[in-house]
Amino acid sequence: MTKPKGETEVETDSKWKIPPTRVESDDCVVYVGRVIEGGEIKSAGTAYHVHEGEWVDLLPCRSLAEIMALADVATAALNGAESIRTLCQELSQRIISWNWTGMEKGAVLPQPHNDPGVLERLTDDELMWLIAAAQGKETEAARKNA
Repeated sequence: MTKPKGETEVETDSKWKIPPTRVESDDCVVYVGRVIEGGEIKSAGTAYHVHEGEWVDLLPCRSLAEIMALADVATAALNGAESIRTLCQELSQRIISWNWTGMEKGAVLPQPHNDPGVLERLTDDELMWLIAAAQGKETEAARKNA
């Protein structure tokens, strides 16, 4: 299977039965001042590419628990924050490593592998980007490189 441009197989030790995939994070955008009314974006706000030059290594397969957590997030109004916590737990098992930095320039974020609290401290835009990348959806950077 051919990987989209912007995604590569990661050379790792023999710890992983399936090689992780590296996804470049250049197109992860955090919006400030976005206005949403009635489920519609009225003003996009200002876009900040907060992870340019950074990457995420993740296992390219989903567990059933992750799929169910994604479904729960779709109905988060009914399930509350617990569905997002569950999704962060499942996602933290697939994110092997990253070189992400925080909002303070140069502040290295802790590794998220098996630590859902790291993911819970991200912005909603960052988490949505990770969810899309983990589902194997083509990121904007991969589309531009195609």
